[in-house]
Amino acid sequence: MIADYKNNPSKGKKLKNYITPNLQPFRALFFIFFLVVLPRFIQAQKNEVDSLTQWLNEYTPNDSLKIHVLHHLSYMLSETDVDKSFAYYQRVAFLSDSLHFTYGMALADINLGILFSSGGNFEQSNTAYFKAIDLARSCGSKRLEAVGLNNIGENFASLREYAKCRKYATEAIGINMQLNAWHGVAINYELLHRCDLEQGLFSDAKKNLDTGMPFALRTKEPYVLSQFYNGYGKLFAINNQTDSAGYYFNKAIEVARKNGDIRNEYQAYLAQAKYLKHITDHDKTVLLTRALQLATQTHFAEGRSQAADALSSVYDDLKNKDSSLYYFKMFKSIRDSLFSENNRRDVIVTESEWTVKKKELEYNTLKQLTEAQRKQLEFKNILLVLSGVGFFLLLFVAVLLYKSFQTKKLRNESQYRQKIAETEMQALQAQMNPHFFFNSLNSIENFIMQNEKKLASDYLNKFARFIRTILDSSINEFIEINKDISSLQLYIDLEQLRFNNKFVYCCTMDPQLLHGEFHVPALLVQPFLENAINHGIGPSERPDLKICVQVKLKNNMIHYTIQDNGIGRDQSRVYNQLNKPFHKSVGMKLTQDRINIFNQHSDGSDSVKITDLFDENQQPAGTKIEFAIKAVTYANAQSYSDR
Repeated sequence: MIADYKNNPSKGKKLKNYITPNLQPFRALFFIFFLVVLPRFIQAQKNEVDSLTQWLNEYTPNDSLKIHVLHHLSYMLSETDVDKSFAYYQRVAFLSDSLHFTYGMALADINLGILFSSGGNFEQSNTAYFKAIDLARSCGSKRLEAVGLNNIGENFASLREYAKCRKYATEAIGINMQLNAWHGVAINYELLHRCDLEQGLFSDAKKNLDTGMPFALRTKEPYVLSQFYNGYGKLFAINNQTDSAGYYFNKAIEVARKNGDIRNEYQAYLAQAKYLKHITDHDKTVLLTRALQLATQTHFAEGRSQAADALSSVYDDLKNKDSSLYYFKMFKSIRDSLFSENNRRDVIVTESEWTVKKKELEYNTLKQLTEAQRKQLEFKNILLVLSGVGFFLLLFVAVLLYKSFQTKKLRNESQYRQKIAETEMQALQAQMNPHFFFNSLNSIENFIMQNEKKLASDYLNKFARFIRTILDSSINEFIEINKDISSLQLYIDLEQLRFNNKFVYCCTMDPQLLHGEFHVPALLVQPFLENAINHGIGPSERPDLKICVQVKLKNNMIHYTIQDNGIGRDQSRVYNQLNKPFHKSVGMKLTQDRINIFNQHSDGSDSVKITDLFDENQQPAGTKIEFAIKAVTYANAQSYSDR
């Protein structure tokens, strides 16, 4: 076992060599690196860029080969010359569009996403990546699809949304494994390792790094290997194995310098300053100053933020308040733009919109399949008629009647499935209506403007969780009834915050329904609650406003009762005519259709019973809504979904 630095002071000189060769004297090496060593790598890259630029000047055809070269130039310059990189991106986009070259359009959006991400604009970056994924799928490029998924994961890692990061990285691994794209697999596992490391899951981080390392070695790509060496350096430093940590950090820097990978070199300097526990504060300032210089040179906003934050802490330990304050202001300015509530909110909304778009595409595919089945059935009927001409009349009639009955049955089933898909899509879009988004985002903005940061954060978290619940409900037709009630509570929490706790909410549920055996269609009650709050509770001035939900199990049916003490339907109609003359609510009608389909009723006139309530003076005292659905167990829910 290698003795650590703390127990063996003689290791001190070796450790300085592990950080970077000969940190002393600082000024001399600083100028040697930035005036002699670094320019060589920049010059090498410049030579390649110049060579490709000259080739472009001499190559006149506008074809896919030129598009690939333009894309490569945009990618190479994305860290050193943003303006030129963006100009090449524009040429890729224009040429691909003019040639109707879908693959080139996807490449252009990948370039654009990288440029936005480097500048810290994660919302626009994810928009570009989602568009690139759609284009890649349309032209059958699984490799570009995997690149887009991984880069979206990188953006979510920067926003510290580690669960989302893992989701997209894991999806990318599946595609890259199918393609034997070992470079992509290695990059994906390295990203998973970084998520684990940031959350303190060190054993998981090592497992992902060990899993990805054979793929990194198989690629023999310096850019990938440098990232893995840096990862091992961090893990050894965390375990106080300073010799091994120093070896891997030095190897990461060596490979990065040799290949001119400035971003990887930055990561190695930052990691040494952060994870090596036995270096002096002075040595840390050397490493972090280099890291800041490299991040600034490559227009890497997140990197500048991390380096400035670390420098502020080190100078604070050195009691150098001026330098500490200077770097803290730099860190705060960059971080405020990177991790603002608006940026985080916009990224969440962008992902939600893309998910809804996927749902719409799936719906269109189902509709086309249904139409194809219908045409196929009609064609089979014609063949049956032609083949039966030679049979006896009685046999012909019998066969014709039988096939006609089967055709009608299949057509009815097909129409029934299509109606389910249409109703669920309409319900999903009605639940995610623009008014609710607008009101929720306005509430968040009001909390921020009133400096209610805690309330704004709580509201945003609940808002994001509720959106996730709605998106999950679009995937799973049935959920446990207690989870559905929890989703309703989350929605009520949002509305109570928006209406400043103007009303109280109560929910009573039959004890037989509390365990996980019974399943119901997701968010079936939410439109009724939304209608009660917006049209009954909202306009009312009563001090004791409340909404109560009661759920009972009776005769193998689940009975729901939603009761409020708002202004009632008559006054609500008058209020809407005065204040919302063009408003048309579709949530109640869609929900009634869902109940009819679920209960397999063709006529839904009595499926939902609405009763106007009056007080002892015959004045409107609210509304009561009652309906019932079949009680479905878990096993029945599975078979029901498969029909």
